[in-house]
Amino acid sequence: MADLHCSQVKSRYNFAAWWHLLSLDAPTVAALWCWFFARAMRLRIPLLAALLLAGATWLFYVADRILDGFGGPSSELRERHTFHARHRRAFIVASLVLAGPLAWMILTRMYFQTLRDEVFLSVFALLYLLLVHVAGRFARIGRSGWLPKELAVGVLFAAATAVPSWSRMGRYPDLAKERLAVAVVLFAVLCWVNCVAIEKWETVRPVAFDRLPRAAKHPSTRWACTHLQFIVSIFALSSMAAAFLAPTSGLRDIYLAALLSSGFLLALDARRSAFTPFSLRIAADAALLTPLAFFPALR
Repeated sequence: MADLHCSQVKSRYNFAAWWHLLSLDAPTVAALWCWFFARAMRLRIPLLAALLLAGATWLFYVADRILDGFGGPSSELRERHTFHARHRRAFIVASLVLAGPLAWMILTRMYFQTLRDEVFLSVFALLYLLLVHVAGRFARIGRSGWLPKELAVGVLFAAATAVPSWSRMGRYPDLAKERLAVAVVLFAVLCWVNCVAIEKWETVRPVAFDRLPRAAKHPSTRWACTHLQFIVSIFALSSMAAAFLAPTSGLRDIYLAALLSSGFLLALDARRSAFTPFSLRIAADAALLTPLAFFPALR
């Protein structure tokens, strides 16, 4: 019965399922928002910058999902984890093939200030993997200790997408970095909300989230899952106010995209009983593709 249900899900969401299972969802979102930040600040970044970010993001997510499958509780493993476990060798080979050319391109073609900032962020990303997948195995920290995974992922992801624009703004003294900083903080909150929504939708079934063992998740995540609709509503109102007060049309579009994403997340949460956790997981990342709606305005 479970295999039949899974096949039905895959047949219904064929392209979307592969987009998710092959870990292409996060790289797509990262490259899209990287471009969106640059265009909003009227900066010209090469397509290669977004592609390098997408490649590095893919390597990070593949490593995270493979490591999740090693020794983790079976109750916490999702289809993406079991898929990476079944095809671990193929993912490792693909990662090794990609890592060499990607490293060479980063070292030789990446804008120096961007390289410096991305290396700084990469150190924190590696520390995150170490805490979650190594220290967490022995010291019981990481997912359930002082480090909320959802917050760490949200902050690192948003910062990485903004670095190509942030690092180039030093060449233009008339561009106010604090304007971009506000937009990046808002996007980081959106990424955190997205991660919390995924956690809620994948965990609540079939047990209420507030009935799970208290050690299962970080307290902040438990609270956010319980009050998700309230949090997303406040975020939507904040995005609307930010769009109204935005000093430029580009920043206004960023805030409107965040508002649109929050609307999708609210709708998904309200109708979550009508979807499987697998399809909700895919839809959650698809909700972050809202910059696509602003392509004509930003050309």
